[in-house]
Amino acid sequence: MFNAFDISSELLKIKAKSTKPEDFVIYEVKKILNEALFKEKNILDHLKTYNKSFEYLDEENLDKEFIFSQETLKQFCTNYRFKFLNSQEYKFEIPYEAILKIKHLNEVQKKHLDGIKILGLSDAFRKKVPQANFAMFVPTVLGNYYLVHAWGNKLPWYHKLVSFPLRSFETLAMSLIVFVLLVTLSLPTFLITLDRTATYWCGYRIATYFHLLIFFSGVTVYILVGFNKRFSSSVWQQSSEFD
Repeated sequence: MFNAFDISSELLKIKAKSTKPEDFVIYEVKKILNEALFKEKNILDHLKTYNKSFEYLDEENLDKEFIFSQETLKQFCTNYRFKFLNSQEYKFEIPYEAILKIKHLNEVQKKHLDGIKILGLSDAFRKKVPQANFAMFVPTVLGNYYLVHAWGNKLPWYHKLVSFPLRSFETLAMSLIVFVLLVTLSLPTFLITLDRTATYWCGYRIATYFHLLIFFSGVTVYILVGFNKRFSSSVWQQSSEFD
């Protein structure tokens, strides 16, 4: 729990937890439908999709361990406040090793790969961040993404805690409730009431909790609106929203 982590290791964990037996059946159905789509008699009816197939990877000869669904990538980005954006959004130099891997895939699969994506910290797309970890993905013909290369430093364990509140409205509400509860419990009795006969567990403490909950709720709303903070689940693919 208190170890540094990187993108690839966390993605593999999420994939392992979310994989269900029926996923294999769904994969085979997608594969059959995709093959039928590209039969000679169907090519003209689906010409745009057929042309796109020359820009996407075939999954047949790829390492299945590093093929991820969009749902898995979304869950990762939501959990840790990462972005999954087009490679053009990355403003720094891409490692030469990643370029060589893309070139190798082009040669092996005889493709001209396009739609390359980069996954990284929200604010690290625009400025240098000491603890920044990135990963490059290429789309496949079955609608998944293949992890080509990962680089950068591991992220500290506490990044998971810091990212938790802004995952969604539910996690923000939960974090606020717990935070106010801890603040209330930490207050000595003489600070919450002038009644010298009051004990630690008294009605005054309950009233203080609800007053503080209202106060901190107002502060939270002000920060969200004033600093244009949005939930990770809604901005993980939006290039216009950065921390």
